[in-house]
Amino acid sequence: MIRILLADDEPSLLEVGKILLEHSGDIEVVTAKNGDEAMDLLRSEHLDAVISDYQMPGMDGITFLKKVRIRYPDMPFLMYTVLGQEDVVISALKNGADYYLPKGDDPGAEFNELATQVRRMVKNNALERALHESEERYRFIIENFNGIAFERKPDLAVIFAHGALERITGYPAEEINGKEISWDILVHQEDLPLIYDAMKEAERDPTLATDIEYRIVTKDGEVRYVQEFAHYLRKKSGKIYAVQGTLYDITERRQMTDQLIAQRDLGLGLAAARSLGEALDLCLTTACKVSEMSFGALYLENPRTEEFEIVRHTGFSDAFIASIRSLDKSTPICRTVAKGECIYSFFDEMKDFLGCEVSHARVQVVLVIPIVYNSSSIGFLLLGSNYPEEISDSSLMSLEVIAFQAGNAIARIWVEEMLAEGERSSGWGDEIRSKTQVD
Repeated sequence: MIRILLADDEPSLLEVGKILLEHSGDIEVVTAKNGDEAMDLLRSEHLDAVISDYQMPGMDGITFLKKVRIRYPDMPFLMYTVLGQEDVVISALKNGADYYLPKGDDPGAEFNELATQVRRMVKNNALERALHESEERYRFIIENFNGIAFERKPDLAVIFAHGALERITGYPAEEINGKEISWDILVHQEDLPLIYDAMKEAERDPTLATDIEYRIVTKDGEVRYVQEFAHYLRKKSGKIYAVQGTLYDITERRQMTDQLIAQRDLGLGLAAARSLGEALDLCLTTACKVSEMSFGALYLENPRTEEFEIVRHTGFSDAFIASIRSLDKSTPICRTVAKGECIYSFFDEMKDFLGCEVSHARVQVVLVIPIVYNSSSIGFLLLGSNYPEEISDSSLMSLEVIAFQAGNAIARIWVEEMLAEGERSSGWGDEIRSKTQVD
């Protein structure tokens, strides 16, 4: 139902106008005898359009129009007044009237014309409002969309890509859109067959929409995992001419899954391990995998010398290992480890922590994770990387779990080896016996 405000100082015209406008059944008319009364009605009721006379007591139609435009700029406003007032017509249109109709000798035809114009204007107003709201919703979705919406050709040329493009890929939108850059600048070369295989499946099954996971390589060379949901646009012949879909960064989710699997596999491997060397290899390999760091060393405390000594290492040069093979418990790094605290630092800043001169290494960042058993630090993992990337919270938590697993396994194997050999002499056996409280 369209609700119209009809403002005129002639009671008879208000009565006739209300009857004629409401005749079709889709319009309801509210009447006002002057501009002030009309403004009060606009403030108090929901109205869709205004039809106003010009000559009214107090506030004329032009003044009324100006007030309406200030408060209700999009309200359809139709001026309906006497003939022969060209200056009023010009002023009305200049001040924002949407339509002007002179009063004549046929009120029925005139109000029918006014009703037609009102329906058109209200409908257009609603369409414009709906379009604006739709655009706002679209803008909100795009601005807050944490993935990428894309369309590409079968040959992987990019038609468009919007959303979190730069955050996920490192490429600004202007470097991708409209340039028909091939999607394979993003996709890891080893994973390209996954996309081509999905396309082949879609060619065989016209109803198919695909869901695949693959790796991309960002502009900075970082490898990230993404999940792609795609559907295929086809010509009448059934041939695919474009692929549309959305893509999300699932790197953290994949990392967490891989970390949980690594922890599980480590737990199973340590449970089956019957030698200290086997357990140490498992722990160091798993820690390097989870941290995605290429360099690693595992230190254990030697109670005879009061030092932490490297018992396993990988990636580091022999010269580097020789310079840090053992660390006195009084050094800053060992005091930090004794507190059970982790360290993540640029390697250059670690030199003071190490408390000794070290050989040149290809390492930019270092991560230290204490290996704790029975509330005591019995060793630590020292991991290094060429790339100064931050360690995610999930990776750090996983590494702490791995260090905990390592502490339990090392203590168990020490005790098993001690009992198997029947040793009761001083040394590491006595030390671990005191820590594990085994009689």
